[in-house]
Amino acid sequence: MNAITFLLGLLGLAYVGSILVGGRAIRGFGLASGAEYLVLGFVLGPQLLSVVGRSLVESFQPVVMVGVSWLGLVLGVSYLQVAEREIPLTRVVLGIVLSAAVSAVVSLTVFFGATYFSALPRLEILALASGAGLVCSETTRHSVRWIVERYGAKGPLADLAADTARASALFAALGLSVLNAWLPGGALPGFSVIARVLVSLALGSVLGLTAALLLGREFRRDESWGILLGTSLLGTGAAARLNLSPLSATFALGLTLAAVSRHRIDIKAMVIPTEQPVILPVVLLAGAYVNVKLPPVMLALVIAALVAKLSARALCGTLLSALSPPARGGGVELGISMLSSGALGLAVALAFCVRHPGQVSDTVLLLAALGVLLGEGLGPSALRRALTRAGEIKVEPSHGSGSTASLEQDNLT
Repeated sequence: MNAITFLLGLLGLAYVGSILVGGRAIRGFGLASGAEYLVLGFVLGPQLLSVVGRSLVESFQPVVMVGVSWLGLVLGVSYLQVAEREIPLTRVVLGIVLSAAVSAVVSLTVFFGATYFSALPRLEILALASGAGLVCSETTRHSVRWIVERYGAKGPLADLAADTARASALFAALGLSVLNAWLPGGALPGFSVIARVLVSLALGSVLGLTAALLLGREFRRDESWGILLGTSLLGTGAAARLNLSPLSATFALGLTLAAVSRHRIDIKAMVIPTEQPVILPVVLLAGAYVNVKLPPVMLALVIAALVAKLSARALCGTLLSALSPPARGGGVELGISMLSSGALGLAVALAFCVRHPGQVSDTVLLLAALGVLLGEGLGPSALRRALTRAGEIKVEPSHGSGSTASLEQDNLT
């Protein structure tokens, strides 16, 4: 397959994604994480059918980074609110703490495993452990939305799950900025790691403030698209040129815009429908990037990281159900439901592959991909059982009527 044909295929997939996200009749179907497109990319990629060769996949790195950056903007714009309800600060802190705890457990497991059983240099071990922790820290909010769509769940536990899942994005976005700033080869050799992190976040924040000023008092949708696209592409290009994190910069851009703009609701309504059309090509490209031909010790580290993630999530769910009134009765299954990961974990892994190509980043991407599949297999069903036990799912799914489910899904967007 040549580059033009592949590009047209990605554009067609994005168009299909726009239809899927716009058609209420089929919402709630498919997989919450988009894992089917991940598998499709792997099948078409160089590991199996070789319809898409490795060199062709690598030539699409700019497309990958633009898609990853736009995902960061969407997550930043939608971070502070679920529909018109602001996420309580305690829920934001809780989501960040849960992500940090799981990330620490996974990182320590990989660090000690790589130290004792691999011949990797110290720098590569630290990069592997850090990247593994970041891709395992996310809980996709789409898993909660998927359950709400199919089962009409509503209540304090569903709200808690939605809020903490959304809040988990901050840890991954900020952690990636630290990892990119710490890795060798940066364009700001005279700056410390902390200074580079601040530069990447300040870049996004300044662009967010600029966009808020340009949007002005009166909201005009056509002009707003030009402002959002222009500032996001400028942030992506500047961060990439400095070997910083474009995803972190655009996340800061979106977060700043949501915090200061009087048009935050209108902006969110604009960008949320673009998420799915961007996610599908990015997830497919992630599948094509996946390399399973790794040394046995690296494959063993991936398995150990998945076990650590599963154990940490189960423990977090148990503690949360014991300490938080809205989570009472959730138990271990609440923690297992947090295994659900999706585009953000894959985006972090892809950004890591672009920034630090090699065996270590291939291992991190494989971990992210298997984490998506593991979460897809265990997460939604565990959340459904937890919500049923809490009395927040009262009826069996009705595939024929979607009015109530669609309303609930909109309330969690």
